[in-house]
Amino acid sequence: MRGDFSGWRVLAAESTTRGDLIDASPRLDLLARSGKPVVAVLRLNGSRPPPSADIVAHRIDETAAAWRAAGVPLAGVEIDHDCATAQLDAYAELLAQLRARLPVGLTLSITALPTWIGAPALTRVLGRVDASVLQVHAIAAPRAGAGETGLFDAAQAQRWIDAYARIAPAPFRVALPVYGLRVGYDDEGTAVAVEGEMPRAIEALRTRELRVDPRTVSTLLRKLERARPPLLAGIVWFRLPGEDDRRAWSTTTLHAVIAGTDLKPGFGVRVQTASDGAADIVLGNRGTLDAPLPASVEIAANACTAADALAGFRIAKSAAGWRFFPTTDTILRAGHEWRIGWMRCASIDRESVNESP
Repeated sequence: MRGDFSGWRVLAAESTTRGDLIDASPRLDLLARSGKPVVAVLRLNGSRPPPSADIVAHRIDETAAAWRAAGVPLAGVEIDHDCATAQLDAYAELLAQLRARLPVGLTLSITALPTWIGAPALTRVLGRVDASVLQVHAIAAPRAGAGETGLFDAAQAQRWIDAYARIAPAPFRVALPVYGLRVGYDDEGTAVAVEGEMPRAIEALRTRELRVDPRTVSTLLRKLERARPPLLAGIVWFRLPGEDDRRAWSTTTLHAVIAGTDLKPGFGVRVQTASDGAADIVLGNRGTLDAPLPASVEIAANACTAADALAGFRIAKSAAGWRFFPTTDTILRAGHEWRIGWMRCASIDRESVNESP
């Protein structure tokens, strides 16, 4: 995967609602070994006034010194401050003060919101930085029934990119989503809680998984390749998939999107015999697309003395043997497997995947 990226944007610190800057503690040894340019990101809480320029500048100085001492090829600093449009003038002043105190050899960039487009103060904000990243995902709180567009709307993203390209005075990148969310809603359909990469208990009337279809993002990416705005410098993928992040795309799918490879799942079943004579039933996705679980998995078997499903599936007798049905809307990531159940039978003759109900 490292060959797909020209550099890394890494969270260095973020501010709390009280204005304190909390260190994110990234793996500096990994960043140093990659040898690719790194941008340190400081995320400032957008719902509260940001920390003072002195506090932020001091943290930038500390970060630059520590990361460079660890061998990290630090190239720049990025401020991620999702402030209200009415606060853009104050934001421009903060950026001006930070730029004047920026350590030698570093560029200054920001994350920009499409809701700022058209505001006169945005020109002043962009005039204080060397580059920017336009975020086109998770712009508004998702409402129940919004589907994928509650997190990412490709048509709207294209309109925002076109509008931003007309006003951006310097190179910019576009941040595209590589993740999903579980959202809790109240009885009026308003989002009241969100779970992302970290597990979180949600107390809400109902919850829903919001996912961004990789095929939708791939289509937008191909359009940008064919008609690239002059100052578009590249894509920022948010967030880099990790093995423990159940809601981010798999590295296989992200690689396929970047490369323009055909995106499709490839479900298959294998039987793994255990030492006690039982057989584990393992469902795998051998394709390039993270996808919802198939409608069912059928196992043709003879003389079975016991069989059961495991978490996420239920089992039912069929004419040929046993059928496993998913009980969850979890995505099976490309390149991954799921142990869905076990059987103890005299013979297992055939396994098949039914992708339609």
